[in-house]
Amino acid sequence: MSKLNVLVTGVSGRIGPHVVGPFRESYNLRMFDRRGDATQTDLIIGELLDFDALKRAMQGIDVVLHLAATSDERPFIEELVPNNIVGLYNVFQAAHETGVRRIVFASTCQTVLKYPYDQTVEITDPVRPCSIYGATKVFGEVLGRFYHDQHGMEFVGIRIGAFGVGTPEHLRRSSMFRHLWLSPRDAVKLFRCAIEKPGVGYAVVFGTSRTEREYLSLTAARELLGFEPDDDVMKQASAETVG
Repeated sequence: MSKLNVLVTGVSGRIGPHVVGPFRESYNLRMFDRRGDATQTDLIIGELLDFDALKRAMQGIDVVLHLAATSDERPFIEELVPNNIVGLYNVFQAAHETGVRRIVFASTCQTVLKYPYDQTVEITDPVRPCSIYGATKVFGEVLGRFYHDQHGMEFVGIRIGAFGVGTPEHLRRSSMFRHLWLSPRDAVKLFRCAIEKPGVGYAVVFGTSRTEREYLSLTAARELLGFEPDDDVMKQASAETVG
């Protein structure tokens, strides 16, 4: 079978560097970022506000993994709106106009973190954002619903947990992170599932490794994408800290 043509946005962010190597082996990879080596043939330099640059980047692409965003709390009008609202719309519209068949969207667990930690949050539970940043990611999930229903574009939103957060000592001290941890290896595995699973239609799932207690239910990720995490936060927390 021929390789999928995959575009990854935001490759210079927290998650991007972890996916580039594995994805180069598996897919025909193209990257979009606001910084980098302009002579790199598989990298297009541009901003999310540059609609034409996004359209150029998406020519011939099958699946977009959209990681680029202003992450965590920032001034709403000045920083969150340009990238997480207007820029996000540009990504969807550019994908639609160029015939991209699926968007895999990096959402966040911050869409639901107002639920108490002593219960299990299902993907079907109403959103309860803990931040304005989380609220902008809810917009992305809803935009995915619209583009799926209106234009037939497939969409997978992944509510990413605490990505690669902290040392073993940090994890031992913080029960919150032990409930949310997502290892880089499991993140790559989950993104692969979201890119490759046939007939996904529209889906939103939580993304964590094996946590101390399954606060964010992985049922949807297992059933819809066939994802099962390999890494265990308790093993990570019990590891010896180096240095």
